[in-house]
Amino acid sequence: MLTGNKVTLTPAEIKDKEAVYQWCFHSETTKYHSGPPSYPNAPIATEAEFFEDYQEYYFTGAQPQDGRGFLILHAGEPIGFISYSSFHLKDGIAELDIWLNREVHCGKGFGTDAIVTLGDHLHETFDIQKLMMRPSRKNIPAVRSYEKAGFTQSTQDLADYLLEEYLALYAEGDYGAEETVTLIKTFPSTVVS
Repeated sequence: MLTGNKVTLTPAEIKDKEAVYQWCFHSETTKYHSGPPSYPNAPIATEAEFFEDYQEYYFTGAQPQDGRGFLILHAGEPIGFISYSSFHLKDGIAELDIWLNREVHCGKGFGTDAIVTLGDHLHETFDIQKLMMRPSRKNIPAVRSYEKAGFTQSTQDLADYLLEEYLALYAEGDYGAEETVTLIKTFPSTVVS
């Protein structure tokens, strides 16, 4: 369990898979990242499509070097999901993804706190030096939340982050090259004297 200032992150389990899928693609917050009218080019994923991306190890912890998912808890209740992925990225980089399950939880700093908490854990535990998030440019509240967590827009080529064999698959992002914004958080280097 990872403890932040406002939320606690607990490792997601197999029993949580269905709820996590529903929160992402069939909840009142879905409209902020997927499906028409706002995101006609980012369709609602089927369960099969979702679990092709979110393989079992996100819910078992069997491959922590590749990725892991966590439930976001506030006052002991699950309010969302956050995950990291590294399998497609160069060493020392992890990509975060997050969604909350209800609008009432948005705008309260819960997501920002979850991002900071997980990012600090990855830096301390796996020596992750850079974090990446790739939301839609249109999702201004999400972009602002990520900026509050220390992310800034990157102008670097995605080849600086992605492994070559994943460039064709992931370079465009979920929303296309023009609509996806790449945000990066770099941890300060620790110099040993």
